[in-house]
Amino acid sequence: MPTAAATESISAKLRKDEKDRFTLICDEIGTSPSNAIRMFVSAFNRRGGFPFDPSNPNGFSQETLAAMNDAATGRNLSGSYRTVKEAMAVPDEE
Repeated sequence: MPTAAATESISAKLRKDEKDRFTLICDEIGTSPSNAIRMFVSAFNRRGGFPFDPSNPNGFSQETLAAMNDAATGRNLSGSYRTVKEAMAVPDEE
C-alpha cells in the first residue's frame, strides 16, 4: 500500500477582507483555500516562478486590454447592434 507524502504547513498574513474574499471565491468555485494555495504552489513550482504575469494579473494581452479600453470609452467600434445575431453577421459581410 502506497504511503501518503508527508506534508508541511505554511503560514501567511492577510487582511481580514482579503481572507474573507478569498474564502468566498474558493467556496463559489468549489475548492478550499488550502487546496487553492496548493494549486498555486504546484503551478509556481512547475513554471519556476509566477504562473501569471504579476504586472498583468488578469492575464489579458496588450491587444485585449486595448480593445477593452476602446469598448469602455466608445472608441474604434465597428457599430452598435441590437442583437448578437446582427453583430455576428457583420464579419460575413466584410
